[in-house]
Amino acid sequence: MFSRNQRRLATAVAAAATAVAVLAGCSGSPAPSSGGEGGGDYAEGEWEVTITSVAADQSVLRPAQEWYMDQVEERTDGAITFNRTTANEICAQADQYACIEDGSAQLLVTVPNYQPSIFVPNSLPEITFGPTNSAAITAAMAELTETNEDVKAFLDAKNLYSVSTWSVGNILVGSNTPLEGPADLEGLTMRTAGTIAAPNFAAAGVVPTQVTADEAYNSFSTGLVSAAAGAMDFVVAWKLGEVLKHWVDTGQGVYSEFAMYWAKDYYDEFPDDIKATLEEVADELNSGAEIEVWKNGYDSADGTHFVGTDEQCEMISSIPNVETLTAWDEETVAEFKELGALVDGETYTNEELWVRNATAAGLTNAEGVLEDYWSLIEKYEAEYDDPALSIDPVTSCIESFNG
Repeated sequence: MFSRNQRRLATAVAAAATAVAVLAGCSGSPAPSSGGEGGGDYAEGEWEVTITSVAADQSVLRPAQEWYMDQVEERTDGAITFNRTTANEICAQADQYACIEDGSAQLLVTVPNYQPSIFVPNSLPEITFGPTNSAAITAAMAELTETNEDVKAFLDAKNLYSVSTWSVGNILVGSNTPLEGPADLEGLTMRTAGTIAAPNFAAAGVVPTQVTADEAYNSFSTGLVSAAAGAMDFVVAWKLGEVLKHWVDTGQGVYSEFAMYWAKDYYDEFPDDIKATLEEVADELNSGAEIEVWKNGYDSADGTHFVGTDEQCEMISSIPNVETLTAWDEETVAEFKELGALVDGETYTNEELWVRNATAAGLTNAEGVLEDYWSLIEKYEAEYDDPALSIDPVTSCIESFNG
């Protein structure tokens, strides 16, 4: 098992070896244009990659994918270029995997819980009342998907090569009456998502309604739901701040994530030097760059500005309809956690439910995968202990909103 630093060293050695091989090669010999070993000069646009993504332009989950594509294009000298489709343009938000299956896209950014049986290994951050250090979550998921053989086998079978998994941050619940504790959730029809968060709400008497982000606003106009649970994005990017006055952090922490994958058969055809570059970019994304652009925003290579959570928090403060932004205290959160997760009339702990779901989806040794994840979380929480990385943006925004 390699650490990220060992992997970077191996990448550097491989790159150096490739350079020596190129210099020692026969003059005028063309570099391979696809597949196999080797390296050298590639034509601009040698690989034209189409991305399919659920990340809307205004979402704070968008900067990570833009940073990744910009870095890949720059570091391959344009050999890889991206056809940057708009969110859900070529595949529906709830079925992004179809674009990998039919070959219309080679790079995918999705929310795993929209198709949980396909992306279940990357759903580990959905275990609520768990870690809220998103830098640690991203780093832990990167190492897990690279080193755990059961996870790799599952993703291989789906033709997926995992690049990165990043948290959406702490969950917020919006309503038009203040919610002071779990008892206030009883009977609410609520837009929610997350394979664990929704059963948590069900245990408190909520009627969960699984609605994708792009359908959330309309679900209120049709009367389908009366409350919503989601990331800070939902208040601004999906405009729910316009229809819901009171927002509260219920203490569940992270409930969902975004994940980026290559179509594995396509990725495998890249030459070794291109793969080394892609791994280098992914390593940087997973070791702090994702958190930086998530919080601070990102100006892409073409000059487009994508907002981060700091800017989004300022936007929340300027929405006239939003009256309160608060958090439940520790005692109230403990009361909520004690309720567990309710599915089909049976109550589970969050960990039990994740193992149940993952096993049903076909992941071998789900308990062992979960144990590896917790160990990696502990490792990276110690590494990423700087408050700038470890404090969730929702927590910071609540403080500034009420400051």
